[in-house]
Amino acid sequence: MTDTEGDGESTDGRVDRRSVLKGTAAAGLAGTALAGTAGADGDEKEIRFCAAGDDTFDYFVRVSGSLERGGKYESDEYDAVGDVFAEGATSQERCDSFMFTGEIEELKLSGPGKVYVDGDLLKDTTKDDSDDQKLSNTVTIEAEGEKVEYKFRVSGEVEKGPEAGTLGVDTIDGNVVRGTVGGTVDGNEDPVDDYRYSGAIAFAEADGPLTVTLDINPD
Repeated sequence: MTDTEGDGESTDGRVDRRSVLKGTAAAGLAGTALAGTAGADGDEKEIRFCAAGDDTFDYFVRVSGSLERGGKYESDEYDAVGDVFAEGATSQERCDSFMFTGEIEELKLSGPGKVYVDGDLLKDTTKDDSDDQKLSNTVTIEAEGEKVEYKFRVSGEVEKGPEAGTLGVDTIDGNVVRGTVGGTVDGNEDPVDDYRYSGAIAFAEADGPLTVTLDINPD
C-alpha cells in the first residue's frame, strides 16, 4: 500500500493486522449500475479506497465483471481479492486500488474514508453529521393508474419518507427497497412513495410505468 494522493511517495509501513468486513453479501440488481461505475463490461476502470486519517477504513466491493489488483496504489497481503470482489482495509491516510470491469453491484464500508472511481468521488464516509444530513438525497416514485411493483438499491443508507408505505406494502432490507405504488388500497389511492437515502441509487426494471424524481444534495 502507498500514501494517498498528495505526495505520491511510497512507504514500507504496514498497518497492523486489521479486521475486515464479513458477511456482507446482499442481493444485487442485474443490469443496473451505481453512479460513477463502468458503463460497459469491457471498459476497465480503477476503484480506489483511501483512509481519511489514522483510523482503519474497511471495505468490501463486488462487481458484475472482473476485478484484480492494480491502479495507482497497491493493496497488501491482508486484502482478499477474488475474480469479482475485494475485501480489505487501509489506514494512516493510505489508499488501496483495484481495476475492474462491469458494474459495482455491492459496496460495504466501515470507518472514515473515501471511495473514488477513475478519480471521481463515489462515496465519502468521513462526515459525521446528523441523520437528516446523512440521508440528504430523496427519491419520489409516482404511478398513474394501476399498481406497479418496484425495486431499487442504494450504496449508502435509506429510510422511508412520509408518503412511503402509507397504503401499499413497502419494505427495506438493508440497502434494498421493494414496494408498490399506484392503484387503490381499501378504496384509497396510492399514487406516490418517497424515500431519503445516501450514496448512489440503482433501479431494477419495474413491472409498469413509473415517474422517478431524484433530488440530489451535492454536499
